[in-house]
Amino acid sequence: MMSNLYSWRNFWIFWGGGLALFAYLVATGGALETAVAPHGILDHQAAATGERVDAIQRSWADAGVINLARWGMIVDLLFIGLYMSGGIIGGRLIWQQAKSPALKKVGLLCVLSYFLFGLTDYIETISQLVQLLQDQGSDILAGTAAVARPVKIVTWIVGTIAILVALIWRWSERRA
Repeated sequence: MMSNLYSWRNFWIFWGGGLALFAYLVATGGALETAVAPHGILDHQAAATGERVDAIQRSWADAGVINLARWGMIVDLLFIGLYMSGGIIGGRLIWQQAKSPALKKVGLLCVLSYFLFGLTDYIETISQLVQLLQDQGSDILAGTAAVARPVKIVTWIVGTIAILVALIWRWSERRA
């Protein structure tokens, strides 16, 4: 049954679904930009103290977008699950099916990058969501989110570039 999970069809469903949710989050994220948080949700992610989180959340409440912030973080949790799963599925398929040893390594890089991306993004987003649902910043949770953020960003970039390179490489391998 688990082997059915690892199919190209599921890769495209999960990875593509993750990209669609990411596009939705980017498109709606501008509503969270305030004078206190000019970069919207990104400022909340980078806020390293409970006091800064409180100021950002207060600015969202004053702007009437606090529920949009909550909804956005819930959608972000769905994005993380879909995009991470799609990347792991794609990386595993490339690792298993590639002819070239170098392409197999790129597939393994995808699996590792997407796993670390998902782990760190879940840590960051759950830390943020708890503060948002409690309507109170926490130095521990804000610090945790701020520490997870750079690792999440690097692994997101590495995983995305690696899967795109691997897909193009795989396509050219199959054509040859």
